[in-house]
Amino acid sequence: MTREFEIFKDKVFALGKERGVDVQIIYSAEREFQVRYQNGQQDQYTDAGKFRVQVQVLKNGKLGTSYTETLEDPEKVFTDALENISIVDTEDVEYFYDGRGTYPDIAPYDGAFENLSVKQRLGFVEEAERVIRKDERIIGDWAVYGDRKREWRIANTLGLDVSFVSGGGFMYAVAIAKDVSPRSGLEFTLGKKPEDIDPVFVGEGAREWAIKLIGSKSVKSGKYRVILLNDVFSDILGMLVSMISAENVHKNMSPLKGKIGEKIASEKLTIKDLPYHPLSINNVPFDTQGVPTREKSIIENGVFKTFLHNLKTAKKDGVEPTGNAYGTAIVPINLVVEPGDKPFGELVKQLGDGIVIISVEGLHSGANPISGNFSLSAKGLRVENGEITHGVEQITISGNFLELLRNVEEVGADVRATIGVASIITPSVLVSELDVAGALKE
Repeated sequence: MTREFEIFKDKVFALGKERGVDVQIIYSAEREFQVRYQNGQQDQYTDAGKFRVQVQVLKNGKLGTSYTETLEDPEKVFTDALENISIVDTEDVEYFYDGRGTYPDIAPYDGAFENLSVKQRLGFVEEAERVIRKDERIIGDWAVYGDRKREWRIANTLGLDVSFVSGGGFMYAVAIAKDVSPRSGLEFTLGKKPEDIDPVFVGEGAREWAIKLIGSKSVKSGKYRVILLNDVFSDILGMLVSMISAENVHKNMSPLKGKIGEKIASEKLTIKDLPYHPLSINNVPFDTQGVPTREKSIIENGVFKTFLHNLKTAKKDGVEPTGNAYGTAIVPINLVVEPGDKPFGELVKQLGDGIVIISVEGLHSGANPISGNFSLSAKGLRVENGEITHGVEQITISGNFLELLRNVEEVGADVRATIGVASIITPSVLVSELDVAGALKE
């Protein structure tokens, strides 16, 4: 942290003391590198950094906020935040955290990716493309490599002063195979160190997924046993993120309201929120209000255990905050589905006759976390007698999210992590019944 920031902080805190208000400062800095190659040509390149300082002033339970991307005028930023209290149009009472409690011991990101040269970074995508092109059935591709570093510091006049650095790298690639209609396959990876990023794995995976879909055809509409591939189940689990927010419960926007202690899912399902997971690059010891993160069981053997809280919702419900504030939202840190002991191949054999869903589209428009209903375009692999027989296209899967959780028959061992606002870490799951609308006639 620079000396300039310390001077800025001290000045803002002094102004708060003069005016008899509490003040909080949130410093966030981000550096991002990303490059994309398409069909052997670099077409996107980003190498940039930025920082922002947010000043919050708390007076009589009302919060005024202002932002700056310089450290040159602390008086103006403080005054703007103080004046913005007058335009707050809510009866909600806001709070600052005082820094008490135990913070989990999570090692910060060590900056390993920053030690790579640009040439080394470009080498990841070049190698992935080379691997993809090893099969003559591949007619197109693109590959992306990126790494990022995020630094946070939160300090306030109640005594809170915490900081952390997170970061890591990621890579994904798409291969396009020749067919009546082009078939695309995607593979990805992420990690906290450069050696976690394997371009051969990414390239081979994208290529093989595309080739498996050559000759894809639809199926007849009906109810099918399905396997939701790990990253597909991760996408659909995004609906749970909204449902477990205590703020959405207060707004009557969660179907889980009033269901703590009830069985809402299969006994096979245990889902936790963890401040740290070895596969995640989102690990943090505190949330954006400075509250310590901690392990929580969201669903335990099918039983719903808790909502996630920030300071405001916890105070309303008379519970302890859970360390899940993310700006104005409430989200998990690492939403983790505890794995079973069956590898993917055994899940396919157990499926017997059904469909492996390998990708879905339309989550923003086709999934409603308030009702739990979803209808998503999908691609898959047909399974007959425990063997994959052909690709599946032109299908839509639909149902209710909570019913889907109740229909989970088996949880696999093939754990993967995805990144987003919340990191979701899950294996594939076998679902006993799901509505599939296909294009084939009876």
